[in-house]
Amino acid sequence: MAPSLPNVEPRNERGLVYTPLPQLETETDELDDDNLDDEDQPLSSISVESSPATTPTNNNPNSCYYSNEIFNVSAQTCEMAQDLLGFTVLVMLIFIPLYKHLGSPRENPFPPIFTINSMYISNFTIDTKGLGANWDAKFTVVNANVSSIYFRSIDFTLFYKQNPQDILSYASSYPFYLDQDEFVKLHLNFTTTGWEDKQLLVDNQLVEEIGKDRDKDGSLSFGMQMKVQAIYYGETWVSDVLMTPHCEDLKVLLLPGKDSGRLANPNRNFSVPIQWKPFSFF
Repeated sequence: MAPSLPNVEPRNERGLVYTPLPQLETETDELDDDNLDDEDQPLSSISVESSPATTPTNNNPNSCYYSNEIFNVSAQTCEMAQDLLGFTVLVMLIFIPLYKHLGSPRENPFPPIFTINSMYISNFTIDTKGLGANWDAKFTVVNANVSSIYFRSIDFTLFYKQNPQDILSYASSYPFYLDQDEFVKLHLNFTTTGWEDKQLLVDNQLVEEIGKDRDKDGSLSFGMQMKVQAIYYGETWVSDVLMTPHCEDLKVLLLPGKDSGRLANPNRNFSVPIQWKPFSFF
């Protein structure tokens, strides 16, 4: 059995026994309480959650199929567009020469014959209000050379003497067809009031000149012009046509002491300038 060591008390340098100072109970208790409080407080910690990085993966087997399908549709669309473009070019190569052929007569088309057969004037008055008159005219239009003509519109202008600027009245005809060697009779009424669409048509200076001519020899000189829009149908061609028939040096003789008269030189043919161009399909 090992011998027990003697209880040696600590001594200082002078050989005196070292006795530790007594601690107050309050201090000891406070220290113990502080230690207990420190032991009771849990250590703070920071938790970090990490998630694995997701990398895009193409594990869908249908994605490749969809890509191929889109590529096939695009290729088919391009082929259809090329086919349509080729067909359009082919049609234009065929249609344009045919269009020029249809719209180009082999020779200059002949105009129809326009004739003024008669004209009567009534209610002819000249006073401070201006000029007043009713003109009753009959015409004949003959298609002598073309397979068929469609007259879209015919606008008539009645003017004094040989000056188209001195307009006396207007009139228009209805549209009609004429086959070759056919003719039509037109009956038109012109009314002169001196006003047209609330505007003065015959000025006072012209009214005075007309009055002087009437008093001089009882006659009135006038002219007439038309604007005709038509379509010519030849045997192998079609053409738009613009005609401007005109006739001057027409004379109306007034009956003595009356406000009426008639055309002194009836059955006059019109001169017919004509302009044509290829028929427009568009």
